Amino acid sequence: MTYKSIYTTLNESLAKPGYAFQFLGEAETCRSCPSLKPCLGRLEIGEFYFVTNVRKNKLECKLLEERAVVVQVKPQLRNLAVSSSSAVVGTTISVQGVDGIPCRDNCLCLPNNVKIDKHYIVKRVIKKTCDCPVYASRSLVEVEPS
Repeated sequence: MTYKSIYTTLNESLAKPGYAFQFLGEAETCRSCPSLKPCLGRLEIGEFYFVTNVRKNKLECKLLEERAVVVQVKPQLRNLAVSSSSAVVGTTISVQGVDGIPCRDNCLCLPNNVKIDKHYIVKRVIKKTCDCPVYASRSLVEVEPS
């Protein structure tokens, strides 16, 4: 599954490919802005994004008190420890709250940037086996939100 294009706005100094941020929600000033939907409409609160493309379009921004640049963003990939049977590229998985705790060897069963009950697509297997003090047979994978 490929993510649909997501557009938002950033000030010019941040509008660079590769810039990463976490969307924490709209500011009070944004609620009355006519550009609210095109600016923040497809961003999810708490999600991590990175800029993939900078457009030439600009919008007036009351929050920044300047013109904001339109950018294309994608959700950031993140590492996650999953059961080895789920460590298949293209597989969609759902993280369960009972799945775990952070463990050693950079093998994370429930990292901060992964939401419980949200679906993720396995993009790459990083390690076929990773040591986990709680669960047997874990693999470290790179996932993106579905």
